[in-house]
Amino acid sequence: MAKIYLSATYSDLKPSRDAVYRILRMLRHDVVSMEDYVATDAYPLHKCLADVAACGVYVGLFGWRYGYVPDKDNPTRLSITELEYRKAGEAGLPRLLFLADPAATWPDGFRDTQTGEGDAGQRIAAFRAELSTKKLVSFFRTPDHLAGLVSVAVTRCLENNLLATLKPHSRVLEIKRQALNQRLKALVEDYQAATEQLAYALSAVDQNKLKRQIESIEKELEQVEGELDGLGCGG
Repeated sequence: MAKIYLSATYSDLKPSRDAVYRILRMLRHDVVSMEDYVATDAYPLHKCLADVAACGVYVGLFGWRYGYVPDKDNPTRLSITELEYRKAGEAGLPRLLFLADPAATWPDGFRDTQTGEGDAGQRIAAFRAELSTKKLVSFFRTPDHLAGLVSVAVTRCLENNLLATLKPHSRVLEIKRQALNQRLKALVEDYQAATEQLAYALSAVDQNKLKRQIESIEKELEQVEGELDGLGCGG
């Protein structure tokens, strides 16, 4: 289970965001979204940016509205959705980006080019153009289509991150395990040979020498077995 930050403007993308929220929760992920604040674009800036940084994955949904631009503590005059996107980048989060398909039907009331907001659509056009240059960008037509795209992208992202984290470590452990097992096998063979020789030793000097060798092998056997147990792959 991952902690995922879901970023989107409010009124235009509510059905899409709801669909994504549901599918991610069905996949047992912990989802942080604006519903955790208030049902409006103007939710607390510092709180949401802190939440972005505390998550493991960022999912951004983008339609045709640039969105709310906070007046306070925002010298660059960016929208809150763009600030979230950039914060995720600063925090090193994987950023999975989903843009409304230009060919899909979209209400004029949710287009800045029609409402005059966001410099009459120039700001969202520039932002979408930047986002489109990223590798993990998909275009969605409907909320259900989007939910499917997000579920696949998040699953693949987490699998890749897990492999990147565990594969080198697992390789080291496997090499160490194989080396210890080989040493264990050699010690067992030496132990068997020494005990057999002890049974046929005639002189006290030879017997004492073999006993010391057996004690040394026993100590090393115990050490190797302990290391294997520590790796969780004894024997």
